Amino acid sequence: MRKLRTNEPDAPPWLLQMRALTGTKEVPGPEANPVIVGMTDTIAATWPTVPGMEAYCDQPAWDSDETAWCGVAAGYCLSLCDLMVPFGPTDTDRFGWADSYRTQTANFINLGGPVFGCIVVMKRSGGNHVTFLEEDDGSTIKCRGGNQSNSVNVTTFNKSDVTGWMWPKAYPTPPVPRSNVEEGDTGPQVVSIQNSLGIVPADGDFGPITEGGVKGFQRACSLSADGEVGPDTWNRLDALDARVAAGGVELSPDTIAQIVDVAEGSAIASYSWRDRGRAPLGYTAGIALCFADALVRLDNEEADASEMSIPNTGDSDKDVFAWYKSKFDGAGMPNGENNSTEQERLRHLFALMLGLGMRESSGRYCEGRDMSASNVQSDTAEAGMFQTSWNIRSCNGSIPPLLTEFWANPLGYREQFQNGVSPDSNDLDNFGSGDGAQYQFLSKYAPLFHALVTGVGLRFLRQHWGPINRSEAELKKDADTMLQAVQEIVAGSEPPVPGPDPGQARVDITAAEPVTVNIQGDVWVTVNGEHVTGD
Repeated sequence: MRKLRTNEPDAPPWLLQMRALTGTKEVPGPEANPVIVGMTDTIAATWPTVPGMEAYCDQPAWDSDETAWCGVAAGYCLSLCDLMVPFGPTDTDRFGWADSYRTQTANFINLGGPVFGCIVVMKRSGGNHVTFLEEDDGSTIKCRGGNQSNSVNVTTFNKSDVTGWMWPKAYPTPPVPRSNVEEGDTGPQVVSIQNSLGIVPADGDFGPITEGGVKGFQRACSLSADGEVGPDTWNRLDALDARVAAGGVELSPDTIAQIVDVAEGSAIASYSWRDRGRAPLGYTAGIALCFADALVRLDNEEADASEMSIPNTGDSDKDVFAWYKSKFDGAGMPNGENNSTEQERLRHLFALMLGLGMRESSGRYCEGRDMSASNVQSDTAEAGMFQTSWNIRSCNGSIPPLLTEFWANPLGYREQFQNGVSPDSNDLDNFGSGDGAQYQFLSKYAPLFHALVTGVGLRFLRQHWGPINRSEAELKKDADTMLQAVQEIVAGSEPPVPGPDPGQARVDITAAEPVTVNIQGDVWVTVNGEHVTGD
């Protein structure tokens, strides 16, 4: 079938192609409409070099127009315009599955709102549907697409059923008209807001958690914190998205994957922290990534990493290395000028931070302030996994520049920290305004930022944290062992196989049934190959 020629410039070309098909009907019974069953042949011929495309388009299921064919019709029209169809690794990632037009973001973007001609993905009885937008009537929309009452026609749908307003990335993106959104609203615009703010799950339901996130962001941007997303807040969200898209982290995707694997499989990941239990899986991996990033910053001579890595100052009023000296020495983690390197001291600090975060927040990166406390000023309100407040900045000159750096590049391994953690309605709102509110937002949005601020603070104002002052934050050798493996990855070597320290006794136990092991003294014990500790 030839491509449609038209003088109508405002309709995108794929909609023009669908208009040319209007009236094409599914033939009832064993007969099949050759136009419909031939659509996959055209798609395959358009994309001959895409691995797996020919085999997928040659399936017997496509030989009958009794098969749901809305996704095929949409893919056919896009292919006639030389625009790639959804084609991921599994069947549900491919154009025959209507929802693939929403989930396969390599070639499509979600506009977050209705635009004439956009690809509309929606829920309907029996599954999903994909079609093209002709008209927005407010609460309803008119769409032209295939398999609508067994033909290509214009059908009215409820806008509340829409899950995505999609647009091909290869075609110029139009401006998106967006309405004011507030608590109680649902739909793709809410999903867009949730994705921008990093709220999980992004379920399209504007409830108390989303409202808290919006208010916290508004305070960080010095906007009126009314919880309603209007033009000013939309513009700030767009700016946030742009900074995220332009930013980056110190670690490559491959390095991140290696570190996550090491952290999740480590002994410390399965440790039951005193009064807190096991950490969320993402917390251990997240701290490991923050340490790895800090190692790169140290190599780059960044001031914050350098300040974290200075030798023990001997000032127990300010320096956690001095205050916790007996614990560090007892765990085989000395931090003196003559018995440790910069990298080792940084590692030992993050080993303690792993325990501090479990004490302060149970490993929840998104933790808001203690709601039983009255510290609601922007500088004093605690935030993040370490419950650090912005007044910590006065202890060292390397802290204030971090706020500027991370506001411009607000990335910091939140995606990994989110594994096993979801915010609640008290977490995401912030207090006050100005730099302090911005600090609170970034502490939860970019956990790396919060970790760097805290790491410096521990070396120069350790009395900021009650669990440190009361020596309640646990320092575990297994934390150091895990971070040492991370250090080897960053250095480009294979991570070392965990094992006993030189001179430490080792006991390996093999048991068919669960056993109770009472470990006393300095001994390395494994049960069925897994390292276990006595505490």
